[in-house]
Amino acid sequence: MKQLFITITLILLSFTAYAQDTSSKATYPKLPTLNLQMADGSPLNTQDLLGQPYVLHFWATWCPYCKKLQPALQKIDDMGLKVIAVSFKEDNDATPAKALSERGYTFKTAVKADAIAQQLGIRGTPTTLFVNKEGNVIWLTNTSNPEDPNLHLNARTLLHSIDMATE
Repeated sequence: MKQLFITITLILLSFTAYAQDTSSKATYPKLPTLNLQMADGSPLNTQDLLGQPYVLHFWATWCPYCKKLQPALQKIDDMGLKVIAVSFKEDNDATPAKALSERGYTFKTAVKADAIAQQLGIRGTPTTLFVNKEGNVIWLTNTSNPEDPNLHLNARTLLHSIDMATE
């Protein structure tokens, strides 16, 4: 009986070790190269961001859920993780960069990104992507909750990758 218990315990431990090993090697989808038009008229190619993690926040000026989430994104940007607001589904007279600036936010804004959102299959606002330094999306969320612990967990994970690179 004792040998049976030991055998079962060893088998369970080996499954646990295998599960932990495979999860540490998780692969994330690669973000395709995107050519963003920034509100100031400059272009931004996501290939130029390789080597640093960042957040892409797809939003619209009319979206109340985006407004609710943006204070948390500003905190993430202030911590040193670049946040790029990507405006789409806007009215013709919308001024996304001005709207963010008036709310006190300092993250950069890409505009007229409907084709990019469509390319990525993004339909709703807010949609926020956390991208690691290899250009892989490690988390995609539609949360509007600024207190969502996963926002802060994923931001810290990406910030830790910056700290690791500078050590």
